[in-house]
Amino acid sequence: MPYIALLLTIMAGGCTQGTTSLSTFTKDSTVRLELDGQKIFVFNENTCQLSYNENHCTFRAHTDTMLDFFTVRLDHIPSNMGEEVTADISWNTTYGERAKNNITLNVQRIWGDVIWLCDASQHTAVVVRTLK
Repeated sequence: MPYIALLLTIMAGGCTQGTTSLSTFTKDSTVRLELDGQKIFVFNENTCQLSYNENHCTFRAHTDTMLDFFTVRLDHIPSNMGEEVTADISWNTTYGERAKNNITLNVQRIWGDVIWLCDASQHTAVVVRTLK
């Protein structure tokens, strides 16, 4: 019986979701999407493109082939740390396109045209640029 309890404990530990470390997250200005503490998409200036539509509050980063991407649409462009915005985020995976809609993100940092956003649970984090 103790072996079953140990096995269940190990299995449960393997299912826990990670979180983004805010102290590390805000030190790196690379445009990226992080989910559950994992970097899902990281912008590389040699192989990627950025776009920003100010009228639609939409940011997009994608590879030159456009096969890998993430898109963030905000309800407004934030201008202050601590400000909350509502976002729809979509990205691709090997299993197809995924999305998180109507999530609240908090502004963790703003520096120039770079904005760091993260939800309260630290499971969804994104760095975007307004390209101004």
